[in-house]
Amino acid sequence: MTQVSFNPDQAIAYLKFRYNVPYSKSYLAKCRSVGGGPVYFKIGPSVFYDQIDLDNWIQSKKTRKTESSSGLSIQNGLNINIIETEPLYPDFDDGYISMD
Repeated sequence: MTQVSFNPDQAIAYLKFRYNVPYSKSYLAKCRSVGGGPVYFKIGPSVFYDQIDLDNWIQSKKTRKTESSSGLSIQNGLNINIIETEPLYPDFDDGYISMD
């Protein structure tokens, strides 16, 4: 399989065509600076994105459609059940003092 790489302009066009998402060059640049964007690589001063990395990035942004918790709380009359569980690390002392 041939690996396809895009410069930022081509990456934006690909994302718009394939996923209909309107990202801008400045958004991709910001993501490169602060993180949270697709994996990229540089050759000299030029930035490139592999197609597979763009696809994986978009897939990672997908979420399942669920009913909001606030909607469920309102429907249930704000009855919230709190379930106490055993600590994940029983020997860990977090400094919490129980006031039973």
